[in-house]
Amino acid sequence: MRASIGFAAVAAVLLGSSPALAADLGGDCCADLEERIAELEATTARKGNRKVSLTVYGQVNQAVMFWDDQTERNTYVVNNKSSTTYFGFEGRATINPEWSAGYLIEIETGSANSDFVDQGVVPGNPVLGVADDFNRIIVRHSNWWIESKRLGRITIGQQSSATDNIAEMDLSRTSAVSLSSVESWNEGFFLRDANTGVAVIFPGILAQARVNAGLAPFSIVGDLWRGNLDGGRGNFVRYDTPVVGGFIASASWGEDDDWDVGLRYGGSFNGVSLRAGIGYHYGQILDTDNLTALVGGENILPEHESFVGSASMLHEPTGLFVTVAGGMRNWLEQQVAGVDINSEKYFYVKSGLLRKWNALGQTAIYGEYYRIWDVGISFQNPAFAVFNPLFNEEAETYGVGIVQHIDAAAMELYLSYRHYTADNISDFTLAPLGAVINDHDIRYDIIMAGGRIKF
Repeated sequence: MRASIGFAAVAAVLLGSSPALAADLGGDCCADLEERIAELEATTARKGNRKVSLTVYGQVNQAVMFWDDQTERNTYVVNNKSSTTYFGFEGRATINPEWSAGYLIEIETGSANSDFVDQGVVPGNPVLGVADDFNRIIVRHSNWWIESKRLGRITIGQQSSATDNIAEMDLSRTSAVSLSSVESWNEGFFLRDANTGVAVIFPGILAQARVNAGLAPFSIVGDLWRGNLDGGRGNFVRYDTPVVGGFIASASWGEDDDWDVGLRYGGSFNGVSLRAGIGYHYGQILDTDNLTALVGGENILPEHESFVGSASMLHEPTGLFVTVAGGMRNWLEQQVAGVDINSEKYFYVKSGLLRKWNALGQTAIYGEYYRIWDVGISFQNPAFAVFNPLFNEEAETYGVGIVQHIDAAAMELYLSYRHYTADNISDFTLAPLGAVINDHDIRYDIIMAGGRIKF
């Protein structure tokens, strides 16, 4: 009896507090409810539709960068291109237990990018830098894919080539500020003699590309420190195999008959985690959103082939990690008649400790070293071959840093230092009696302090 009275009371309260709903129960309630749902769907944002999901993700990575090129020093606030600021939309739908399909749209929002800013003091400098307040919105990915659990995935559209990021297999958890692409800190800075402050006109292929495009020939850091030589993004058809024993093989084709293949591995054993990758690329594409591609132009650069790879090992019990990367790029066409572009090569190593020393999260402490050599040009005419050693350049980078993870905020704070150095870099100066060859020493000191937060 008490239960019946309680139930009646609750029903009375519910019906009394919602007379309209009580009245609708006697009519076409389902049609009214469906109409109301349709109205809400039309006026509010929702997570995908009933068949395809929608996931919004991204990150913001901003830093304060102090730089000193031995002639001038300054401090900039930059978007750290070691791991840029972007947001994305990703979706997936299940066709049946075997097949699925999806899409990816990813947009970079760049403002004062660390690889674009420069000293901003050379008249006619073609590099867009701080003084230009240059903002960019870049489509990093815009593609769809279809995947079979047994056969693998095919992706069509704007995306990473098969070798993109293959030189960045890295378990150190320092990617917010430190990767093998060391030029991402200051690629747009023009080369300046550390002793005289004179801007260097380095006769490399990238500087020549800007001359061919009608731009001023001042050389930039990216002409000498060529990065890690891995693939870029573009409009490709790409295939990825399923994971087999920790291995994934990839192949892509597109743009101006660019193609590449890559093999990646991820696994762990006896407390050791391992990631590795190796790849081959043929074509003209560098990285479609970097400074070289934008000011040089892909059609100006000759075809090339690249061999590149990287590996990273983390000993989980102690937190000791080691990361290595290396590669070689062969330019397959001559820059001008009788002049060949050298096949540049590089090596990168990073080592340190990744431990949880406090309640915030893991802390990574590291040191890194990068060396690139055989950068420049070679004269095929025997009369000029004596000058070849002068234009066969090399450069180095040393660095140290600390990254503190804050797990509760999906955030990383970092403080890092790099020293860029190159000796006896040769260029031409026109004189009344002919060209004079000058040697320059290049020095840059850069401190990067900032943070990355993911969402």
